[in-house]
Amino acid sequence: MIRLADCTHREARALAGDRRAVVLLPLGAIEQHGPHLPLSVDWLGAEEIARRIAPHLSRGGYRPVLAPSIPYGVSTLAVGWSGTVSLSLPTLRRLVVEIVGALADHGFRRVVLTNYQADPDHLRVVGRVVRDLERGRRVQVLVAGFTPGAPPENAMANPRVRALMRSAKPEFEWHSGEVETSVMLSIAPRLVRREVARRLPPVRVDFAGALRRGVKRFRQMHPGDGYFGSPAVARAETGRRIMTLRARLIAADLLRALDAWRPRRR
Repeated sequence: MIRLADCTHREARALAGDRRAVVLLPLGAIEQHGPHLPLSVDWLGAEEIARRIAPHLSRGGYRPVLAPSIPYGVSTLAVGWSGTVSLSLPTLRRLVVEIVGALADHGFRRVVLTNYQADPDHLRVVGRVVRDLERGRRVQVLVAGFTPGAPPENAMANPRVRALMRSAKPEFEWHSGEVETSVMLSIAPRLVRREVARRLPPVRVDFAGALRRGVKRFRQMHPGDGYFGSPAVARAETGRRIMTLRARLIAADLLRALDAWRPRRR
């Protein structure tokens, strides 16, 4: 995978003119993830999605180009927790539109937003960004990871993904629970407070139902320590297997969309 920021302007120009080039732009967040995980979980997760789908795109005939990540996102649910930095919806929308628009001005025609932030307000922005940028068919914009309007059985929460969990109640695993803790153990183990995680009891909350009811804060869902699920059962191998499966499922969808798209002729 080519890192765009490491290129010279001449190299970037050549990449922009390559019809096989696909820019991967990771979208993360800086927000609380319980007492055992760092604020950077969603940022690192977005970059991990990009890293894992890149080989699949290469085998499909494309040239993945990694753009510098946007670490900040909309974190309405986590507002009020120390360290959380939540952008306003218009700010994130304008930021992503201007970045992708600048890349399109230089000739890049395909962009994948690798997104690991599932906050409903953040996803609303991502959906608007895609509509804004695809207007006129000048550039194709796809979303990998947590996707606006995704069906319940999507690549991030596929039954095959849940089958890999150790949790006795996989349907309750969500923010900072077994899956996110396992993923972090697999990609950045030094950042996981393992002794803390091992002592955390399961927190089982119907978060999907809470979101449907319009709940806007984690503390309104459960007045606990900001995690939902079973961090104590997390294992690095679980994280590796889940991300491998997710990448394969995501990449299959991306390749179908990339192959089908035809840019507008000037």
